[in-house]
Amino acid sequence: MASQRGHLLRRNYLFAFLILVIGFGGLLGYDLYFKPYVLSQTVVKIKVAEGSFLPKNYELKPSDLYLDSVQTKDIPSGVITEVSQVEHKITNVILTNGSILTASLVDVSDLEPQQDEGIFPIPKEAIYAINGSLRSRDKVDIYLVEGDSGNQSRSGGYSSAAAGRTNSSTAGTPAGGGETAETAASAGTAGAASTVGAAKTAGAANTATPQPSAPARKVFLTGVTVNYVRSEDNNDVQDSENGNTNNRFTSTGKVAAPELKLKKNDGELLGQYLEQGKKLWIVRVE
Repeated sequence: MASQRGHLLRRNYLFAFLILVIGFGGLLGYDLYFKPYVLSQTVVKIKVAEGSFLPKNYELKPSDLYLDSVQTKDIPSGVITEVSQVEHKITNVILTNGSILTASLVDVSDLEPQQDEGIFPIPKEAIYAINGSLRSRDKVDIYLVEGDSGNQSRSGGYSSAAAGRTNSSTAGTPAGGGETAETAASAGTAGAASTVGAAKTAGAANTATPQPSAPARKVFLTGVTVNYVRSEDNNDVQDSENGNTNNRFTSTGKVAAPELKLKKNDGELLGQYLEQGKKLWIVRVE
C-alpha cells in the first residue's frame, strides 16, 4: 500500500515537473521567437538626444535613423520599413526620439518644394483638358494649346468668301461712259462673261464651309509632380474618403484645378504663356 502511494507521488511530481518545463519553454518561445518574429515587424524609428527633436523640413541623415522591432498591433498604417526609403528625405512634422516613421511624416514622394521650387496653382479657366483620374503624387506632362486658333481659321474663311463676293460685284463694271454701241456691246458681252465666271467662283466660295484647323499643341513641361488635386469646393480629390483605395474608379469630387510643383523659372514662364491666352492640356503619365 505504501509502495503504491509512493509510486503515485513520484508520478505526480513528474507530471508537475513536465508541466513546469513546458510552461517555461512556452514562455521563452513566445518571448524569444513568436513575439519578435511572428507578432512583430521591423520598422524605422527616429534617434535623437533625450529631450531634443528634429524640426519640420529637416533632411534626415542615416545617423538619425535606426531599425526596431514593434508589435504588429502597435504599427501605424504607411509605416516605413527600410532606412533607404527615408534617407535624405525631408520631414513634414516635428519628430521626437523613438517616433515610428510613416509616409505621412516624411516626404517620401518629394512633394515639398525645395529652395528653387514652388507649388503653383493652375486656374480652371486656363485648362484645355485634364484627366478626371488625376490624384496627388501623380506625374503629368503639360502641353500648350493655342486657345483662339479655331476662331482665327473661321474668320479667315469668312474673309476670303467676302472678298470673292466683292470681286464678283465689280468684275463687269465699265471703265468709261462714252463708248460706241459696238464697243458697249462687246464690253457688255465680256462683262457678262466675266460676271458669270466670277459668280461661279463666288458661289463656290459661298457654298464651301470653312473648316477650322485643330488647335496647335506643343509639349511644354514633362514629368511634373502633382502636389494636390482640388475640387470645386477646394477639397483634395481622392478615390474614397479613406484615400486612394479602389484604383480610381470613383472619386470624392470632380477635378477642378491641380497644384503643381515647378521650378520657379518654369512657373514664371508658365504665367507668361497664360497671360498670352494659351491653354494647358494636362496629361497624366505616371
